[in-house]
Amino acid sequence: MSEIGHARPAVILGGVIAFLVGCDSMIVAPIAPEILASWKASASLSAFLVAAYALAYAFTSPFFGAMADYRGRRPVAMAGLLVFSAGTALTFVASNLAMGLAFRALAGLGAGMVMPVVFGEVVSRSTPHRRGANVGIVTGMLLSATVIGVPLGSLLASAVGWQWTFLLISIPGFFAVLPAARVFSGVEERKADASATAGESPAGNGSHGGTGRASAVVAGMLKMALTHRGLLLVLLSTGLWHTGFAVMYTSIGAFYKNRYGFGAAEMSWVTLAAGAAGIFSAIMGGRLLARWHAAFYMAVAGGAAAIGVTMVVFSPGPAAVTVLGQMLWSIGVTGAQPAFMTLAATLNPQLQGTALALNSAAQYLAQSVASSVGAAILTATGSFAWLGGASAALAVISAVVIRGIHTR
Repeated sequence: MSEIGHARPAVILGGVIAFLVGCDSMIVAPIAPEILASWKASASLSAFLVAAYALAYAFTSPFFGAMADYRGRRPVAMAGLLVFSAGTALTFVASNLAMGLAFRALAGLGAGMVMPVVFGEVVSRSTPHRRGANVGIVTGMLLSATVIGVPLGSLLASAVGWQWTFLLISIPGFFAVLPAARVFSGVEERKADASATAGESPAGNGSHGGTGRASAVVAGMLKMALTHRGLLLVLLSTGLWHTGFAVMYTSIGAFYKNRYGFGAAEMSWVTLAAGAAGIFSAIMGGRLLARWHAAFYMAVAGGAAAIGVTMVVFSPGPAAVTVLGQMLWSIGVTGAQPAFMTLAATLNPQLQGTALALNSAAQYLAQSVASSVGAAILTATGSFAWLGGASAALAVISAVVIRGIHTR
């Protein structure tokens, strides 16, 4: 089979799953006021809906990533899709804040199980030449939720009620379980992938052993991953990168309203422009990653992100200039995602699921913490300059950290 054909099933199914997860995670913010109003809860609690999903994803995905390395990707992917779809569907019937938080956390748990497995399968099936491009395609599908899924979901919520948005996301998630059984590798295939690349897998025989052995092996994998110098640098870079992004982005609506008086209608066009630029960057960036050294690639992405966010915050020009800066910022931020994913997955092929899950956990934890810190800084200073400056500086520092990884 050709190098493209071997990876195609994983890229197609992975892209569909990534789009569903992206829609589910990103739709909450724009429709949170309607959700909370229906529960007779304060609109100020919207951050908790986002945090419940993000923290469940961050704290559980490392365990299930290691379990995928031990038991094979197939059972983890199938279970993850079922949990994700169930949590999303149950949000449809949530009648109060407590139920809503519980079901959002359940959906986040499922997403944290399946997404590292998706990227691991794509990386394993791809040749080195196609690896970055294929990861970029799946990342682009994840980001396309911002451009396609979120606007459509918002329209649906306003037309028939927010509950139907979550129900419609869950249905294809349930239907994806059966294809996942055919596409994702089982334990023997997983061991063969790892052995072919880097010798005998540390997973041992994943089809045998009780719960105690499974827990010990998973703990050992997590320990191996967290003592790998290169992976630690990737995790540090990922954390810095997403801290820099979230510390400013979570206040972007307030920024545009404060400077230009933009409301929801104008912001939808800003989001559309930035999202389209991000999708283009993720797909093209994956192709460039196959040709450029990772350190140089991240230097370009870091420079684009730093210049873009500086244009957004400090440009004295008209709104068009600021939006161009937003697009450049989006190009830099999203263009880096294939690099983080590819580096995490290939530094130690025996620990792909573990490494990818830890990378995702670093991303979600950084965004959760940075959102709160950014809001606190803005409240204390009343100035967006501190947020923009921190965002630009962290993008550059993150790119410098990647230079410490000796790869390719």
